Amino acid sequence: MVAFRNAAGQATLSNWWSNDDRQFAFARQGKGFLVMNAGNSPLSMALLTTLPKGTYCDVISGDFVNGACTGKTVDVNELGQAVFRINSRQQEPMIAIHIGKNN
Repeated sequence: MVAFRNAAGQATLSNWWSNDDRQFAFARQGKGFLVMNAGNSPLSMALLTTLPKGTYCDVISGDFVNGACTGKTVDVNELGQAVFRINSRQQEPMIAIHIGKNN
């Protein structure tokens, strides 16, 4: 998460999303996006990330090493949207993506 903070920490907080099941997400405008599922049900939703189109490496489950992600990847479309699927019972029920960790 240090890399996330370094890449996105100064960017404006935007696109806050939450529901009544302790699931939330937010963007650091054009720099990063974080989704967390602390609820009791699975999360499956398309959300606006504010990131440019590309495939991003989830820095919670892995890292971008030698041009490849060692963890989960997230595809952001040309509109800046991505589909997130997070089971609350995962060891790490969150996804964090940011610029500089994509291809």
